[in-house]
Amino acid sequence: MYGWESRQLSCGGILRLTRFLLFSVARIRRAPCLTLNDLKEVDIICKTNRVLYIKISPSISQDLTNLEKFGYRRKGGIDLPPRTAFIDLRLDEASLWKNLTKDCRYSIKKSYGDNNRVEIIQNPDDAMVEKYYRVLNERSQRIRFYNPSLCDHLEKIKCFNKESFVSFVCNATGEVLGTKMFLGFNGCVWYMYSGLTKLGEKSCGNYQLMWECIKYFRNIGYRAVDMEGLADDRLKNQTKKWRNYSHYKMQFGGKIVDFPLPYTKYATIFQLTNLINWI
Repeated sequence: MYGWESRQLSCGGILRLTRFLLFSVARIRRAPCLTLNDLKEVDIICKTNRVLYIKISPSISQDLTNLEKFGYRRKGGIDLPPRTAFIDLRLDEASLWKNLTKDCRYSIKKSYGDNNRVEIIQNPDDAMVEKYYRVLNERSQRIRFYNPSLCDHLEKIKCFNKESFVSFVCNATGEVLGTKMFLGFNGCVWYMYSGLTKLGEKSCGNYQLMWECIKYFRNIGYRAVDMEGLADDRLKNQTKKWRNYSHYKMQFGGKIVDFPLPYTKYATIFQLTNLINWI
């Protein structure tokens, strides 16, 4: 959709390229641990495609000294949230409930008492995605956070197909209180987007919605929920606006995981000279 090309590496990771005039920029996100041989392969692809700049967002297992040996340096902004929380869905339901905070359990019970109801739709059609998007977009305009276009959301659903989910919580009269999108892959499901209506801000429905989603994904065989995007002390200025919803997410008992921050590399003067000569 956005014009990125993909190159699969021998290790199974994906290098993505986008063209800018006669040159390219590249990204590698959460690839398996990149060895020195993998990084040689990356260098060859970058030279072949006249890459001026590459950013790697490393996996947890990445040996960062390998990146440094190949000229990568720790700088540049984040492309992915570097801190998240994993909820282990291999636990039984009683253990998952016990891992919730006291306030979270109270809010869920209150939502049940208010007769709110939850609906989870697998591989939703366009009309259902548009319904979800209206709630999300109204929320984003009201509290001013970035929300991709409707086309972006529809394309994500199309790409993930049967592993895409939207969910809603409604009150007893059917009015929408909140919504969420999840995308699954390889046994894990990612919490992607969430929105509340004005009515939903005054209710506890958002807690019931998340709890019902956790139970649903456990029951259909997922091993973990990645809560995706927590405020990070390493990036206080960049993530300070994330603190409110980080507090909400952490009430569901996930284990905090910190990924290494991104590493970047620019073409050297020698490489630039060769690129110019090639032109």
